Amino acid sequence: MNIQTSSSTLRRVLNANAVFSATSGLFFVLAAKPLGEFLSAPPLVMTALTIIMFGYAALIVFNTSRPTINRWFALFTVVGDSTWVLLSILLLVLPLVNFNVDARWAIGITAICVDVFAMLQFLEWRKMS
Repeated sequence: MNIQTSSSTLRRVLNANAVFSATSGLFFVLAAKPLGEFLSAPPLVMTALTIIMFGYAALIVFNTSRPTINRWFALFTVVGDSTWVLLSILLLVLPLVNFNVDARWAIGITAICVDVFAMLQFLEWRKMS
C-alpha cells in the first residue's frame, strides 16, 4: 500500500528536521576536533556522525521536494528520529562512555530536539491514515 499526502504541515516539520540535521552535520565538520574532544569521541565517530547527518538531511529534502510525501517515508522519519533518541538515552544511561556533565547536557538537549521532530512527524503521520 502506497498512501501519499501533500500535507504542508508535515512538509514544514520535515524540512525543519532536514535543516537541523544539516546544521548538525556542518557543526560536526567545522568543529570535529574540539567537539570530538568534548564528547570523548574518536575522529571516526565524528566522521560517521557527519555522514549520517548530511545523508539524513539529503534524504528528507529529496522526499519533501516531491509533490506528495509518501506515508511510509513519514513513518521512516519517526522511527529514525526515535532511534536516535533511544540511542542517546542508552549512551547517557549505560557506562559505555564516560561523558562529562556538559557533554551529557548537550546529548540530552539534542535528544529532546530530535524527539520533538519525531513527535510532530508522528502526529502528522497519524493524520495520513
